Amino acid sequence: MEGYLVKLRPIEEEDFELFSRWVIPSTSSALARGSLEFATTEEIKKDIKSGNTRYAMVLTHDDRKIGFVSWQPQKYEGSYVLGGVIGEPELWDNGYGAEASLLIMDYLFHSRNAHKVQFINGLYNLRSVRFLIKNKVTIEGIMRDHFFIDGEYHDAVVSSILRDEYYADEQNVPQDSIPKEEKRLIREELHEYMNGYWKEHCLPELIGKGEKK
Repeated sequence: MEGYLVKLRPIEEEDFELFSRWVIPSTSSALARGSLEFATTEEIKKDIKSGNTRYAMVLTHDDRKIGFVSWQPQKYEGSYVLGGVIGEPELWDNGYGAEASLLIMDYLFHSRNAHKVQFINGLYNLRSVRFLIKNKVTIEGIMRDHFFIDGEYHDAVVSSILRDEYYADEQNVPQDSIPKEEKRLIREELHEYMNGYWKEHCLPELIGKGEKK
C-alpha cells in the first residue's frame, strides 16, 4: 500500500530489533502503547507472533523505516482497533502517521469489509487527538484513568468511524486493486456471451424438445 508520503508493508524478521527500540520506555512508546515497559526483542517478537494484532511497517518512499501501524480484530466480525506510531521524533508533524492510518483504514474498509474502525487515545497524545478531530470521527466516550504515564493517570478518548460514514466523505476514495472500467467490461462481455449462447444453444434445444412432444 502506498500513499503520497509513505508506504506500508508487513513486518519482517529484520524489523523486530528496530520495533523494540521504538517501544522501550520513551515518548514514542508512551504514544504508541500507552505504557512505559522494558521488553527484549525476543519478548516483543513472541508477543507480536502469538497475539491477534496485525502490524505493518511504515516506510518513506526511499525505504527508510520510520514507524508502524497496527489493527486488532474485536469481538464482533468487521470491528478493529487501530494504533501505531512514528518512532522517529524528528519526523513527527510531517503527516506520515496520519497518512499511514488512512492507508490502513482504506485497507480495512475496502479490502477486509470492515464495519467499524475504533481508536483509543490517551488525552496526552496531542497529535492523535488532532487526527481524530480533523477526520470528524464520532466520539463514543471517555475511559477515566485508563493510562498511567509520568506519575499520574490519564483519561482515554474512545472514538470510531463506521463504514458508511467513511465512504460518505468524498476525500476517502480508496484505490481499487482492479480498475472499475475493467470490471465493467467483463460484465458486458459476459452478458453478451450469455445472450449469444442462449440464442444459439439453449433456445433451439428447448424448441426441439417441445416439438418432439
